[in-house]
Amino acid sequence: MLRTNRLTTTLAYQSGTVRVSIKALRLLSEPQYITLMINMDSNQLDFVPSTKEDRAALKVRYRGSINKNGKFVNSCKLVRKIFDLEKWDSNYRYQIPGIFMPEANVAYFDLSKAKKVFRNFNIKERDDIDGIN
Repeated sequence: MLRTNRLTTTLAYQSGTVRVSIKALRLLSEPQYITLMINMDSNQLDFVPSTKEDRAALKVRYRGSINKNGKFVNSCKLVRKIFDLEKWDSNYRYQIPGIFMPEANVAYFDLSKAKKVFRNFNIKERDDIDGIN
């Protein structure tokens, strides 16, 4: 497996978002829509290029985004289902390593290797931490 095929994605419970890395989008040929699927047997999250006609497809917003590390798609139901299945702390975001398999045109992310990376703060907590009370 080539090192250049290694990817990460980040899930955030409170916002119900999935950050899809720029690298993953490029490897998937920059699709306008993607479908996110949970494979419970192998404990993985799969990203598959899709079309508008697919009812499970999510629109990838390329225009107007200022994030240079990735693009966000909203899927509260899927994100919360993963957090519940994995028994993750909803106060944190989780970064998940994955790989791109060109022969299948799919990005696979191993949920069992997820790492806590950021604590989510509500506005009051952030103000208290920043000393703005």
